[in-house]
Amino acid sequence: MAEMINHFTPNANNNLQIIIGTLLDALQPNLAFYAFYDEGKKMLNFISKGQNTELKRFETSVGGMFAFDVIKKAASEDYMLYGLNKLKPYFKTDYLLKENHFKSLALSPVSYQGKQVALIALCYKEEKDLAADDIELLKSFALIAGVEAQRAIDLRAIRQEKDKYKSVYDHINDGIFILDNHGRYSEVNELAISLLGCERSDMIDKSPVDFSPEFQPDGLTSREKANHVIKNALEVGMSRFYWKHKRKNGQLFDADVSLSKSIHYGESYLLAVVRDITNQCHTEQKLTEAKLRAEESDKLKSAFLANMSHEIRTPLNSIIGFSELLLDDDTEQSDKENFLNLISNAGKSLLQLIDDIIDISKIEAGQVKISKSKVEINALLDEVKTTFDKEMLKRDKGLVKLILDKPLADSQLFLFTDPFRLRQILSNLLSNAIKFVDEGYIKFGYNGINNELMQFYVKDTGIGIEKDKSHLIFQRFGQVDQAYKRNLDGTGLGLAITKHLVELLDGKIWFDSEPGKGSTFYFTMPIEADFWDQSAEGFLFGRMMNDWSDKVFLIVDDVEANYRFLKAVFRDTKALLLWAKSADEAIKICRNNNSISLVLMDIRMPEKDGNQATKTIKAFAPDLPIIAQTAFADEDDRLLALQSGCDDYISKPICKKELASLVKKLLPQ
Repeated sequence: MAEMINHFTPNANNNLQIIIGTLLDALQPNLAFYAFYDEGKKMLNFISKGQNTELKRFETSVGGMFAFDVIKKAASEDYMLYGLNKLKPYFKTDYLLKENHFKSLALSPVSYQGKQVALIALCYKEEKDLAADDIELLKSFALIAGVEAQRAIDLRAIRQEKDKYKSVYDHINDGIFILDNHGRYSEVNELAISLLGCERSDMIDKSPVDFSPEFQPDGLTSREKANHVIKNALEVGMSRFYWKHKRKNGQLFDADVSLSKSIHYGESYLLAVVRDITNQCHTEQKLTEAKLRAEESDKLKSAFLANMSHEIRTPLNSIIGFSELLLDDDTEQSDKENFLNLISNAGKSLLQLIDDIIDISKIEAGQVKISKSKVEINALLDEVKTTFDKEMLKRDKGLVKLILDKPLADSQLFLFTDPFRLRQILSNLLSNAIKFVDEGYIKFGYNGINNELMQFYVKDTGIGIEKDKSHLIFQRFGQVDQAYKRNLDGTGLGLAITKHLVELLDGKIWFDSEPGKGSTFYFTMPIEADFWDQSAEGFLFGRMMNDWSDKVFLIVDDVEANYRFLKAVFRDTKALLLWAKSADEAIKICRNNNSISLVLMDIRMPEKDGNQATKTIKAFAPDLPIIAQTAFADEDDRLLALQSGCDDYISKPICKKELASLVKKLLPQ
């Protein structure tokens, strides 16, 4: 018996098979079987083995089965011997007896929890009386079988309970992580595996820190925060917190985590319920941004109404006040002439204010009409220059120089566009520049021409625009000058109107700016080939005719319009152009692409600037030519660019002839 028990395993059903096999060898019946009545199924389960047959397991209904009658009706004895006379009534119905022609059965009930639900039987084909020692052995085996039967039932109940909870565990909509007291994963559900994008084997015995970035958003390292929340959960029973997770592919996601101390299969564990809230965070961020925009819009409207009151009352005060003085007989004639000029200027200011309000109202209602015709650009620019020369005198801007840039000054250059709206766009941009420049210059004109687009610009050396205010520039009522405490005139509608007009003419508008150095506004207008004067000298001005079909140029600029302009500039060279929208992206492209011939690096970019990117690139590609491009290339900027590793620099607006010369000089021959 001791040897038999040494062969027992954790599997109770296997142990019952071992018991039957051992009895067969020890007491030499023709057949030994274990019969168990399943109350739930109302079925008899058999484990049987004969001297010349393999061990069998089967299930059958209880009808007509001798074993069932013994289990249910003869439970008062702990040992029974049935001879042929007692068995004969069952030979017609019990196939076990009918087929084997047994003449005697030695039985011992199997009980647990005080209830008989099974039996062990030894079947003989001859009349058989067991010796007292054999009977005791059979009873002992029945006791052991009772223990194993009890364990089998308990294990089945545990397994059923486990399966029930595992079904919930695997199909819940959150990731479930079970951690040991050392904070390592001991079990995970299917959604947890999906959340981290890896196999279960990759996660077991790993820590949450292994699936997290180095730092959490609150500034703590992931390890520090993990230790803190685990300690807190162990001490108080539960901890809930926000966590930044990292999937196997490196992608980060936001998670809401509930960590609680729990008893799992009789042992103390930590249970982490993890919910991916990335979409929720994005939605909340958008709602917050929308709320801020709404609040900002409300403030802008309030400021606009206050400003409108001031803008309307100021010219009206002049008109009404000086009109009353004109009616006074004591007013000198020379004063009257001066008053008339002041009234006229106030009337024009009021008219401009009304025009702006009407224009923005028409734009919002979609009622602005565009009337295109053939427009000679140089002539239109000359008219604008003349108008604003006079305007500069009126505004006492003697220290500001107005410069017109016409690269094709002697040619007739035509666009098919709306001359009134194009003049309005230039006038709005120049009026805006004049307000912010007290000394220096304002330069305007065009600098980029290709077969599709013409690029205009207005550049000033004024106060510039802070980055945190740049998003207000093209908004209605958006006046950033308040940050500089320059309560200048204007409705705050000019640039909003300008943007809409540019887009109505199928163009794009953008700007570069730096506080203290000034701003440059660019806008493009589409060109139709039929409206070029084909006989004009210099028709191919600025076109790069070099063959660079074997070259790869990387354009680094966060503004798409700047990239598109340079793409048009290089079109005829057949060079392959790549575009990086940030410094980090430029570094990655240069590191992974050895075929790049030259880099055009914008210096002013968010997060990491072009000088930092240049230093990094030059560290692993020292011979790669890099040209810095900046809207404000003064001597300090030039020196900083060169010290960072740039081979040369070019200022915006970019002159294509100068750019072609620089590229040709820097490309390896």
